[in-house]
Amino acid sequence: WGEVGNDYIRPSFADNLTITRGDHSLKFGVYYERLLNGEAPGGQWSGVFNFQGNDSNYTAALGNTGYAYANALIGNFRNYQESTARPFTNLRLTQVQWYAADQWKGTRHVTLNYGVRFGYHSPFEQIDGQGSNFDPTLFNPARAVALYESACAVAFTPPATYPTAQRRARNPVTGQLIPLTGANAGLVGAIVPNSGDANNGLALGLDPNTPRGYRTTRAIDIEPRLGFAWDVFGSGKSVVRFQAGIYHAPRVGGGTTGGNLVNNQPANRTFSIDFGNINTIESLVGTAITRPSSLNAVEVNSHTPSFYNFTFGIQQDIGFQTVMEVSYVGSFARHLGQRININGVPDGARLGTNNIDPVTGQRIGNDFLRPFRGYADINVVTWGGTANYNSLQAQITRRYTQGFQYGVAYTYSKSFDYANDDASDVNFGRPFKEFNYAPSDFDQTHILTVNYIYDVPSLSRKLNNGFVKAIFDNWQLSGTTSYASGKPKNITVTYNGGITDITGGQINARPNTICDPMRNISGADPTGTPYVVNVNCFARPTQLGDIGNTPRNSLRMPSTFNNDVAFFKNIPMGESRELQLRWEIYNVFNHTNFRDIDAGLVFNAAGEQTNTRFGAPIAARTPRVMQAAIRFSF
Repeated sequence: WGEVGNDYIRPSFADNLTITRGDHSLKFGVYYERLLNGEAPGGQWSGVFNFQGNDSNYTAALGNTGYAYANALIGNFRNYQESTARPFTNLRLTQVQWYAADQWKGTRHVTLNYGVRFGYHSPFEQIDGQGSNFDPTLFNPARAVALYESACAVAFTPPATYPTAQRRARNPVTGQLIPLTGANAGLVGAIVPNSGDANNGLALGLDPNTPRGYRTTRAIDIEPRLGFAWDVFGSGKSVVRFQAGIYHAPRVGGGTTGGNLVNNQPANRTFSIDFGNINTIESLVGTAITRPSSLNAVEVNSHTPSFYNFTFGIQQDIGFQTVMEVSYVGSFARHLGQRININGVPDGARLGTNNIDPVTGQRIGNDFLRPFRGYADINVVTWGGTANYNSLQAQITRRYTQGFQYGVAYTYSKSFDYANDDASDVNFGRPFKEFNYAPSDFDQTHILTVNYIYDVPSLSRKLNNGFVKAIFDNWQLSGTTSYASGKPKNITVTYNGGITDITGGQINARPNTICDPMRNISGADPTGTPYVVNVNCFARPTQLGDIGNTPRNSLRMPSTFNNDVAFFKNIPMGESRELQLRWEIYNVFNHTNFRDIDAGLVFNAAGEQTNTRFGAPIAARTPRVMQAAIRFSF
């Protein structure tokens, strides 16, 4: 019946029917399942105190001792927060699939497989209607909640700012000025009670007009399949194979209905009390405020992730008990999940003299600058992602015969996508394809694997005596050698000194790439570890508003090369018993394979890159490991 936090099926049913008639083998089937997913309640429903002592807004006049432990001992808190609910996940997905397929042996040389699968799926929905979803089409700016604004008690003429003692929070609805003292010291930017529509733009789970699961997708998916095998000469030694099919994934990830929507308001709001003492917190309940909070959301008019898989290959028996196969393998995915923040601070909003508060001379808060007033970040999972995988795959396999078997497999491939999964953020408000469409996190261009098993010839064939037979007979050698290109690595960047907010928006500038970072690599970090990227290929943006040009996953980690070897000594002990001595060596040559690199750029005000570890490996895979074992079979 499953465990909390995991998918479990209750119940499932399947039935299949096969009819053989002449050269046709017909198959029909149906499958039903009801998938459930439950997770325990969470949130800050029991309340959380913050005794932080290094917050500049928490002054000594407000009770701050400067030390968090001291604040806790005397009961003075910077902030107390409590949620109004204990949201929990209680999801359901119902699937019914049915299919019809035929395997037709058209001639002695050709076998054709074709069929179609139909799949019905219900929305992945919260059974009890908990949660809400933000729908931009439901948001009305005229009904947005009001936020307390910065003001002063007396008139003044900018650009002069006013003394702190005369600063106030202004209710834009009534015009009331509230002193910024005590629990109200942080009132600016909080939501004015009873202003606007607190649920503006929200589709509520219990509203009959809200789609089940908050999404509208096609209920029935059609999945045709086609394949054939052609014995070219009728000898069974030269075969051409082809296969293609369409598949769908109605079970979305990323939490509740793909977006963890049970934590959204109105069911779950967080109230906050600033600057108080535990002993008097009951008297401060009337000062509790709410601030714009983040929302999770899903795309309303949506799609089911679709996958188009196909292969075409040639198989040839080249003699010596050896078969060679060369294939093209492709997979195109459409309507993949990806997450976009649609309520970030726009580029330029914090540049220059834009949006300066004349009272304080400082930039006004981010929540005044967002497109959807009354909310913080709104992270929407959309199903518009694309992924493409293309590969050439070749392998040679010798069947185990005469004490020897080996296999060689090589793959040359490319995989590109916009995001790693439906919980991965994509850069919104940027050239979308240039900044997001890049090699997949798992992409490896070259993969080569060689495996072998060899029965060492018995020495007793040459020296037939008991000692030689006991020591030198029945040995076996096996091993694997593998090489793989490095996976992509994404760059992060930090700007220290000077103007650090280069774009003036929520998404800061990427660095500028001025050459190919995987060419002309030289130098080493201060520890002597050689760089694996060209550290001179990146520059700090020099102009305000510059978004940079470095795409996602622009670096490559080092390739890996590994050899594993195992020795076996088999000692027969009668007809049905055998003792095996094993000695296994992993990474036999103790070759250093790096697992990760430092990809964090740090620029100072002068535009110099100051992270001396950037571009150097920072973690390695397992070194040589040896193990011995004794196995008794009976």
